Amino acid sequence: MVESLLWPAWPLQGNELMQLAVALLLAAVCGEAVARLLRFPRVTGYSLAGLLMGPTLLGWFGPADLDHVRIAIDLALALLLFELGVRLDIRWFRANPWVLGSSLAESSITFVVTYLLMRGMGYPNGLAATVGAIAIGTSPSVVMRVAAEQRAEGQVTQRLFVLCALNIAYSVVLSKLIVGGMHGVFRGDWTLAVLHPLYLLLGSLVIGGLLALAFRLVRRLFNLSDEQGVVVLFGLLLLTLALLDMLKLPGMLAPLIAGAIVKFFDPRPHLWPRHFGTAGGVLVIALFMLTGMSLTPEQMAAGGTAALALVIARVAGKAGGVMLLGPVSGISLRQAAALGIALAPMSGVAFLLTEDIRTIYPFFGSQLAPIVLSMVAVLQLLGPIAVQWGLRYAGESRAGDK
Repeated sequence: MVESLLWPAWPLQGNELMQLAVALLLAAVCGEAVARLLRFPRVTGYSLAGLLMGPTLLGWFGPADLDHVRIAIDLALALLLFELGVRLDIRWFRANPWVLGSSLAESSITFVVTYLLMRGMGYPNGLAATVGAIAIGTSPSVVMRVAAEQRAEGQVTQRLFVLCALNIAYSVVLSKLIVGGMHGVFRGDWTLAVLHPLYLLLGSLVIGGLLALAFRLVRRLFNLSDEQGVVVLFGLLLLTLALLDMLKLPGMLAPLIAGAIVKFFDPRPHLWPRHFGTAGGVLVIALFMLTGMSLTPEQMAAGGTAALALVIARVAGKAGGVMLLGPVSGISLRQAAALGIALAPMSGVAFLLTEDIRTIYPFFGSQLAPIVLSMVAVLQLLGPIAVQWGLRYAGESRAGDK
């Protein structure tokens, strides 16, 4: 008995920590290989690594493993959404309301074309509406990572961040309203159908306001440009996620709202600490890798064909919506086309919305997941390339500058 505690078992047995280490190494290698050999964004390689290690191919990881690392996905998205919110200056809408109009147009068109295509393929009304709501959202992780990698600056880049933030807000709010409707349809409780979405939205607004207030206080007490600032920021976001989980509130709206509130009261540029980017970068790699592992062969077989058609319709809807009002909002048709294509990615937000719905209504979620996760798998690979192309087509990529 004592000997078993002193000497390793033979043959040696791997553990979960070793699996995670190998997964991170493989993701980093895939990302670098894709960047150097194909000149594609590294995030495409991270997602490819996730698909390779997931149940679709090698089977090293499966959807059940994601439950153990859900906090990493939540924290990575919270970091990205808070930073994205800080880039959202609401004053811009007063100066140029057509930017907001462009956002509403492309989101509405995306929802409508996705919904109609789902109905045309024979899917029920509720499922079509839910897929349409989730399809509105653009992946903040892909957009921000590729824009940083391309060192992009300019009108299209700024609008890309703004429309991405608004898309996420629309997608989350509409998805929660649809879940509220499910309470009425599946449970016959229309009081819950009204009160639950209201609680989710108002609760997220309150927690977002408290997070913004706490961030402003922390910034006065700590120097956020050093390592101590990184610890405080991570701790603050983890505390927020814990509070949201305790209150059964969505983890995506509050960080985005908090960032927007911080920007509204302090419009100066916000510089993130150097170490924050490094630590956050590891989490983002894990985010792409883990969401890439979520798709099973059964789900791909069930939803893959529909997903391919929906991806095409979604990209067309976003590009068409932006191009419709692009010229009157102050950008050329070329810039509008670039912006519309760059809004293509789907990733972590769509994955979490699907998982949340599947937790509450497992049967409905089992119908929803194959379609949405197949769309995510396609757009995690092609979406970063679309963002890269859009920024280059708009002439805002500085990746080749010395």
